[in-house]
Amino acid sequence: MRPAAYVRGSSSKSRPRSSRFMRGIVEPAPENDALPSRRSAIKHILVCVDGTDKDRSVLDQALQIALRFGSHIDVLHVRFDVHGITADRHERQIDRLLDKPVEHAVAEAATRARRHFEEWHAQCKLPLHDSGTAVQGPSSLWREIVGYENEVIARLGRVSDLIVVARGGKGSSSSSAMALETALFDTSRPVLMVPDGTAANPFHRPLIAWNGSREAARAIGFALPFLSEFKGCVEIFAAPESKHHTDTEELVRYLGWHGIVADRVPVDDARPIGMNLLAQASANQTGLIVMGAYTHGHYRQFLFGGMTRYVMEHAAIPILFAH
Repeated sequence: MRPAAYVRGSSSKSRPRSSRFMRGIVEPAPENDALPSRRSAIKHILVCVDGTDKDRSVLDQALQIALRFGSHIDVLHVRFDVHGITADRHERQIDRLLDKPVEHAVAEAATRARRHFEEWHAQCKLPLHDSGTAVQGPSSLWREIVGYENEVIARLGRVSDLIVVARGGKGSSSSSAMALETALFDTSRPVLMVPDGTAANPFHRPLIAWNGSREAARAIGFALPFLSEFKGCVEIFAAPESKHHTDTEELVRYLGWHGIVADRVPVDDARPIGMNLLAQASANQTGLIVMGAYTHGHYRQFLFGGMTRYVMEHAAIPILFAH
């Protein structure tokens, strides 16, 4: 029989284990053998454009992120399927009498969206790539797909690291609201909602809206690449809710394990929470708000809670949402 200590391939000349190893003490690895960083990064960004004046804002905001992380940007325009080509032949999503005027409007929107991309690309000059194989550094690609916006964004958004959409409101198309709704409800991915105007610096003084909910926790997890880029103290706006346990100290401790310094900021109880949050962000010169998108129940409608709805309608800086 083989001795109990027999090991295949061992010999009397094998190097003996050190007494420190035998005592269960592991020697620290040399610096040149250190494991590479496993910090998650944003490598694939899906940007939704609809042919309105809001296109440039989302493109410029995505560019800042792509330059920081070396990301690829897919610029997506969903061209409405007027003739139902992508649907079942027994289904139609538009009355045939409306085909011609709708087809004209769809074609114009696609032309504008493509022009906005080309003007933006002429300035940023990102390489055009269709595949990520052996690609080093940021890149971009125009993608125009015929179909229905909710289906296309859901399908492509699920295989993206970040979805960038314009904030709805005055001057936006109905597709802006559809893009935001679909990205939040149907992809399980982080969504960056971008307001009009000059792109903000999303790596400067980020502010976390924390209420202990699942949605807020998901948003923070997705935002770690942004939070890690800021070398100062990340501020936490804690807004307790009766149905959640807001443990800010545990959140600070969690962020600390990622090398992120964070602290809670005072909350003015005299004002509504949403108004208070945006006032704090403005005073802090925040470049990014991180928060969960809270809904009333599990319905498919765009029924957000009061704070989420207020911030969506009034925020002048980008917001990283998760549902």
